[in-house]
Amino acid sequence: MKKCPLCEKGNLERKVVPYKIYDIEIGKFPANKCSKCGEEWFDEKTALKIEKLEKEKGLFGLSKNSKISYSGNSLIVRLPKALIRFMKLKKEEPISIYPQGRNKIVIEI
Repeated sequence: MKKCPLCEKGNLERKVVPYKIYDIEIGKFPANKCSKCGEEWFDEKTALKIEKLEKEKGLFGLSKNSKISYSGNSLIVRLPKALIRFMKLKKEEPISIYPQGRNKIVIEI
């Protein structure tokens, strides 16, 4: 059996695993999974299939970098247009914002 290239302790086992992006399940796909650390690797054909499904569902490329800016005395975060369309966000829509740890902010509609 092949050793895990990441942790170098576990063995890679062929399994069918669920794949999620942004907490949305895309499906279940064959992958090599480490018996120790749980890391998963998809072959090129499977990765292309996953990418195609992400594009069909409008999920591909939603992750973008942004910066914190100023507006008056407040700090603001600009949301990319693709994310706004996907989430169907509207101006003045009420949201809830809270920290999750010291380096993550959660925004809920």
